[in-house]
Amino acid sequence: MYWTRGIKQLVIFAMQKIPSFCRARIQLTIAISAALLCAPVSAQDKTIVNFCIPNSTVYPFFLNDQALNGINHDVVTAAFEQPSLVNFELRFVKRPWKRCNMELKSGGIDMIVGGYEKSRDDVGVYPNELGFDNSDMVFSTADVCFVTMPGEQKQKTLAGMQGEGDFNVGVVAGFSQDHKPDISPNWVVIYNHLEKYRLLEKGRVDAIAQVCSMDKQPIATKAETSGFQNFETLQPPYLSNPAYIIYSESFVKRHADDAKLILQEVQKVNKSAIYNKYRSVSE
Repeated sequence: MYWTRGIKQLVIFAMQKIPSFCRARIQLTIAISAALLCAPVSAQDKTIVNFCIPNSTVYPFFLNDQALNGINHDVVTAAFEQPSLVNFELRFVKRPWKRCNMELKSGGIDMIVGGYEKSRDDVGVYPNELGFDNSDMVFSTADVCFVTMPGEQKQKTLAGMQGEGDFNVGVVAGFSQDHKPDISPNWVVIYNHLEKYRLLEKGRVDAIAQVCSMDKQPIATKAETSGFQNFETLQPPYLSNPAYIIYSESFVKRHADDAKLILQEVQKVNKSAIYNKYRSVSE
C-alpha cells in the first residue's frame, strides 16, 4: 500500500512539472485510449461467417418465401446472437445446393449444415476433426416419414417399406435420399416443393419423403396445411438423419478456435422452442 501511494505521489509531482500544453495532450491521449477500449465492435472489425443455404425452399430447414426462415436459419441465428459471438457477422448465402458443396470445398463459403456423407470427407471439416465427438455436436436430427394416399399408393408404399418391391417416392432436390438397405425407393427429384404434393395427389408417385419430427418432436408436414387432402403419414419414420455444421478447410485454418466456439454455442440454443414454431405451419 505504501509503495503504491508513493508512486501515485510521484506521478502527480511529475505531471505538475510538465508544461500545461503537454499535460493536456497526455490527458487527451489517455481519454482517446479509454474510449477505444470501451467502444463497441464495429462491423469492419467483425469476422464474417458465410453460411451457404439452398436457394429454394427445403421444408422445414429453409423457407425461402416472403422472408428467410426455417429451422436451420432460426437455430444458427439464435447461436450468433449469443454474447460470446458478438465479434462475428453471420451472412446467409443462397446457392443451388450442389454449388454450396462445391464452394465449401473451394473455400468460397465458410459453412453449411448437412448430414454425414463419406463423399464430404474431402469437401469439408466435421466436428470430429476439431476434437469433438460427432454425437455430441449434432446440429439436429430430422425424422423422415413416407407420406402417401389411401388405396393402391398406400399399399404399394407399405409393401415397399417391408422390402417387398420398389415404389416411387417424390423428394425435393437437396433432400436426403438415404434409406435402409432393405428397401428400394425410386427417387423422383422435384425442384418445386409444392409440386411434390401435386404428384402424390395425382398418383404419379406412391409416396413423398417428408420430415415429420425434429429430435423426436413432431412438426407439421405442411401437406395438411397446404390445401391437400387425404394424405397419410406412415409411422414410424423410415430414417433419422443427424445433421452437423460442416466447415470449409480454409475457415478452420484461419479460425480454428472460433469454429469450435460456434459449435459449442449452437448446442446451447433452445431448439425445442424453435421446433414448436413449426408444429403448425401455413404455406
